Amino acid sequence: MFDGPIRDHAGWTPRATAIVTPGGTFTYAQVNADVDRCAAALAELELRPGQVVSVALAAPYIQLVATAALARLGVASSPAGDWGADARLSDAHLSDGHVPPGGSPEGSSVHRIDEAWLRAMYAREPRPWPSRAYAPLDLGRVMLSSGTTGRPRRVGYTWRRIEHGNHLSLRSYGGGRLGAWIPLVSIDAMMGLTMAMCGWAVGAAVTASFEADDLPRWLERLESGIVAMTPIQLRRVLDALPPGFRPTPRWRLMVGGAVLPPETAREARARITPDIRTLYGSTEGGAGGQGLASGLDDAPGQVGITPSGAIVTIVGEDGRPVPEGQSGEVRIRGPRVIQGYLGDPEADAERFRDGWYLTGDIGHRLPDGRLVLEGRRDDRMNLGGLKIMPAVLEAAALSCPGVRDCAAFAVPTPDGLDACWLAVVAEPGFDGGRLTRHLAGHGDLPAPRYAWTRDIPRNAMGKVDRNALREAVLAATRPPAAGKAPDV
Repeated sequence: MFDGPIRDHAGWTPRATAIVTPGGTFTYAQVNADVDRCAAALAELELRPGQVVSVALAAPYIQLVATAALARLGVASSPAGDWGADARLSDAHLSDGHVPPGGSPEGSSVHRIDEAWLRAMYAREPRPWPSRAYAPLDLGRVMLSSGTTGRPRRVGYTWRRIEHGNHLSLRSYGGGRLGAWIPLVSIDAMMGLTMAMCGWAVGAAVTASFEADDLPRWLERLESGIVAMTPIQLRRVLDALPPGFRPTPRWRLMVGGAVLPPETAREARARITPDIRTLYGSTEGGAGGQGLASGLDDAPGQVGITPSGAIVTIVGEDGRPVPEGQSGEVRIRGPRVIQGYLGDPEADAERFRDGWYLTGDIGHRLPDGRLVLEGRRDDRMNLGGLKIMPAVLEAAALSCPGVRDCAAFAVPTPDGLDACWLAVVAEPGFDGGRLTRHLAGHGDLPAPRYAWTRDIPRNAMGKVDRNALREAVLAATRPPAAGKAPDV
């Protein structure tokens, strides 16, 4: 499934570029031969269908090749952090930090993919591996949920579910787009994996290990295609644009993982490309919204319409659908929605009900059908009776010149109430009083306390880890133990 298009284009367009890394380019013929070599080498490790193998390889090219080789063997792959995998491919000693949260499960095996192993693999004669007939309901890939509220949950994708998701991506934003497909998130995140699979499906050049700060030079050098990124990555790209920047024409930017600020979208449309699209989805529920970033001008927080094949409803506290325009929890169902987590019935009971996936997102629908996100249900702040979503405060702060990134969150106080905090990443020399005055002019916003920081903790898809921010503030403001000097 991952590897089939590589094999196809190795026959149709063998000299076309299949993978681009900062260190070089590789044709479809080269990549297909290496996938065959890697599949043969992995087969000797007794990796077999029915297993889940975590790919914890830092080198971008071999990470892609090994993932495709596992698919060629009919073996399900999973990200580096998969704590429940049956086996792991690692290019580092376990002491080097490749052990996932919670450790490896009992009985799992770790296969060291070191330089000697790779040299032996590349020295093999590339013999075509037999094509497989995939059972549609067999497990093809394990992904991990966002994990911002605890240990990530394991999400199993069947080959049929993978095909459904890829079909949507190809017909909605990828059909006929060649050039370079650039995911700024790794294949450990669904956006990155989808970009790789769909890019190969159309015979495009898929990039790996590109950084946001370095993207501008690639936008000037490569044949235009698609770039997928989070809003914070787009912000970093804009900050890195050099004087006289001239990208090749007709790039398309896909932005997902979090709500895109209107100011960032407008700047990107003016400086990079007018073709910017918003994505809304989840590992569990697939795509729930796709739209044009220009729609943020009249509806901040909008993520587009719900693509066909999915049904989205917005419900109140009683679980009943709310009237159009009223806020409620977003729920989704359809063939791209998984039926439950792997081995976690308690989480299933919490997040799945009567075929619906309960996203935990709060939003409302506009009369034209667009979905507007307001924030996470668990993130809603209750500040002495004032209930407010962090996104409201964050949008106001981001509109202040000099604020590069921010995140609002609540921190409990000794009197049992919650206080509003705002973590801020600002330009050098920024005047904090300017932000206070700016927020004061935005109506009934709470007056936050500020935590000035170098970066905002986020997961691979750009979602803010508010628990980490809360714990950091509590640790910094907690009175020192008796007899102990405070940390400085």
